[in-house]
Amino acid sequence: MKLIHLLLPAVFFLLSVALPAMAQPETTGLGASTQARSGSEAINQAIVNTATPIAVGIGTVKLFNNNTIQTMGASLALYGLIVGPSTGNFYGNDYLRGGLGALTRVGAAFLLQDATSEVFGRDFADALNVDNEPVSIEDTNIIVGSALLVGTIVYNIASAPASVREYNQSMGYAMEIRSLQGTNRSVPMITARISF
Repeated sequence: MKLIHLLLPAVFFLLSVALPAMAQPETTGLGASTQARSGSEAINQAIVNTATPIAVGIGTVKLFNNNTIQTMGASLALYGLIVGPSTGNFYGNDYLRGGLGALTRVGAAFLLQDATSEVFGRDFADALNVDNEPVSIEDTNIIVGSALLVGTIVYNIASAPASVREYNQSMGYAMEIRSLQGTNRSVPMITARISF
């Protein structure tokens, strides 16, 4: 069984469990500026820009026999793996955090290029013209590359709300809805802070 058949369902399951908890936008209400941004929107952008290109790219490689189309599909999947998770940080104008994450994933991709056929399949490796010899999944490059790739994907998606919060604070906007802590029931409480 290919490693991708285990990893993709696990990642989608974890993301589907995390999404309902972040369903409410943080910036709401009357008088909210058009420049204020939402942390949940940043997470949604990061997840969509990661999962959609990967799914479409892998599907394209599997469904079509044309080498040009397969190469475009594999490149789209690489975009989803490398740039996609950083789009939430880019939405919050945190180009340093997003860019460093993307650069780290580029390094991880170079470490993982010899395991392309083991992870994504032979068609995917042929489309990118990499991985001409078999490699063990226990190889050090594979372990380190996988840890860097998965770690930075999770970090960039999880840090997207912090990027938005920093952006909103730098612009002077901060408004969120929270429940009152320390009581036996949930009471909506609106807090707002505007700095000049």
